[in-house]
Amino acid sequence: MENKSSQAIVQLLTKLNKVSVEDALRRGCLPFYISNKQVGLIRPDFWQHLQAFDQVFTKVDAQGTKTGDLKSGVHISSNLTTPAERTKAVNDVLEKLRKDDVIGALRGWRHEKYNVSQRYSDEPLMEIERAGSGLFGFIQYGVHINGYTRDKDGERMMWIGRRSKTKQTFPDMYDNMCAGGLSSDLGVTECVRKECQEEASVSDKVLEGLQFVGTISYFYEDDRGLFPECQFVYDLEVPADFQPVNADGEVESFHKVSMQEVVDLVRGSVTCPTSAGVCLDFLVRHGVLCPDEDPNVSFYVEQLHAPLQTYYAGK
Repeated sequence: MENKSSQAIVQLLTKLNKVSVEDALRRGCLPFYISNKQVGLIRPDFWQHLQAFDQVFTKVDAQGTKTGDLKSGVHISSNLTTPAERTKAVNDVLEKLRKDDVIGALRGWRHEKYNVSQRYSDEPLMEIERAGSGLFGFIQYGVHINGYTRDKDGERMMWIGRRSKTKQTFPDMYDNMCAGGLSSDLGVTECVRKECQEEASVSDKVLEGLQFVGTISYFYEDDRGLFPECQFVYDLEVPADFQPVNADGEVESFHKVSMQEVVDLVRGSVTCPTSAGVCLDFLVRHGVLCPDEDPNVSFYVEQLHAPLQTYYAGK
């Protein structure tokens, strides 16, 4: 039988997977293509600003009034043939829209680039300023690290960070010990180590214990745009006397909490939703939540693994 905790987690996952491609298309979102390969979706409210830049973007309607075999939707100009050309052209558009202050998401400009591709294994087709990625519904990748230790009785305790009040996204909310977006100039493990060192001052010695444990993926939406996201998840058991210390100003404080407190944070409203998903994955993998006690465990696992890389590929 479902309890209130289980219901709260179901509600969290429903919000994390708020978007389906079919629903987005019904709402008037336009498929976005590079080299006739779909890599995103553009909401109508963003397209009304982007369509003015017709030297960069071309709209092909369902009746095929444009020539060639281009699929219905928005295409980046065929005159932009290299990743570097596409990156510059789109960045120039975003810079202009940012200057005009017509799209709120661009006020959170990061000066950080993400790769754009249909699948993670594909060669990047271009790069995008992080703040503009949601305008196009590009798949974004990041890293999350579950830092945990054990108390004197051997019970697991998890280190949770509280985000700075000045963070551009989810300020003052609880978070994993370390996390960050995967920028285009870093590999996954390189990004993990960088975030651990900058956000929690984890030493190279302690980082030897890093364990890649899988991914979680979901597709949510807010006023900044569409966010199909995949997080590379790592577990890191730290010494009992370890104390994380923030070095980049992005974490207000750290708290060592019990597994029950982690459950409470996941089902509450004070934890960053994406981090709550990562913590939920940890709780399931380590047997804190099990199907005999919570009948929704299989639903949790399913909802934490949206097949993003097939959504746009269509197979």
